Amino acid sequence: MSQRSFKRFIRSTLLLIGTIFCISTTANAAPLIFNLSEATLGAVSEKNWPDQYLFIAIGYTSCPEICPTTAMDMAGVINKLGDQAKHVTPLFISIDPHRDSAQGLAQYVNYFHPELIGLVGTQQQTKAAVKALKGTYGYARDGKPVYPPLPDLYEVFHSTYLYLYGPDRELIDVYGYGDGADKIAASMKRDLPTSSGQ
Repeated sequence: MSQRSFKRFIRSTLLLIGTIFCISTTANAAPLIFNLSEATLGAVSEKNWPDQYLFIAIGYTSCPEICPTTAMDMAGVINKLGDQAKHVTPLFISIDPHRDSAQGLAQYVNYFHPELIGLVGTQQQTKAAVKALKGTYGYARDGKPVYPPLPDLYEVFHSTYLYLYGPDRELIDVYGYGDGADKIAASMKRDLPTSSGQ
């Protein structure tokens, strides 16, 4: 199998998994739990933002296209929510802790929006966090899967959904890559408290 064919296979598999995930996960998902790190706060968990809705994506700083688009969409959503944005904490979780540091990730996400928070962990913490989201990710070299400890050169692949969790850390909604800030914000507004708190 060529490297290009392998990439197509991985993307197709992730899309299939994502489709099944979107159909079933809102009914079956357990409350979100994670333990990661942030550049300023240090060790954090889902409990660090009480009473906040968590708007979450996974990615990595050296991602050439999907992750910057996702981060821009997240920034656009926060801007379009208006006063309702005060109820939302946007989190970008790195799935490449071998390359991404907490400080480097903080600089990366701040480029897109000052409210966007970058989280990174150990390989085990990352695996647990993505599993809690029911996301997928992995690494490859020369068209073949590789596993930690990783070689110097490798590619990263991952699912591309964005997630909204309520203050109780129950999953509220899942948004697809390419939905865009307008569509996501319009949907999210219906799930957030209004400016009057209702």
